[in-house]
Amino acid sequence: MMRRELLVAGCLGLTVACGAKSSSTTPEKAVEPQTAAAGTWEPAPLPMGEGALKLLGLTGPDKPWDGMSYDEKEWYMVGKVHPVMRQVFQTFDADKYAGEKFECTPCHSKNAKAEKYKMPNSDLSPVPAADSAEYQEMRGAKIVKFMEQRVTPSMASMLGEAAFDPATKQGFSCNECHPKQ
Repeated sequence: MMRRELLVAGCLGLTVACGAKSSSTTPEKAVEPQTAAAGTWEPAPLPMGEGALKLLGLTGPDKPWDGMSYDEKEWYMVGKVHPVMRQVFQTFDADKYAGEKFECTPCHSKNAKAEKYKMPNSDLSPVPAADSAEYQEMRGAKIVKFMEQRVTPSMASMLGEAAFDPATKQGFSCNECHPKQ
């Protein structure tokens, strides 16, 4: 039953991922903090009524992630996470994350298949601990705001995990994908 649901989700996901762009959403263009007031910038809202976000949502898997087989995880990533996260990233920079430009490698390493898609990805920039002074210095940057407010909560939700809680230092954080600094 799980394989059938994942296959259906995969087909839906590929249909959404390969479908035409919606003209009703105008994604924010990525602008470097030094050229705009990054301190006041906020990421665009997620278009929950469109595309993969509408069809697939931000819900977690039917089965806990840690209890899924490699094949089940692969189908879930292909059928749900990939099309949804492509759409999430396109709200930040539609051109950079369009179509084939957003495959597995932005999140997983260049050797993802050989490494069985292990995370965190050593190819990504290291991120300091959330309670460190180094992390606090990064917080005004647009990409950090986008990752904090859109990417990390979306991934946590789709993996059925709680978002990171700075008080308890538990939950899904930047360091699930990025290596620790």
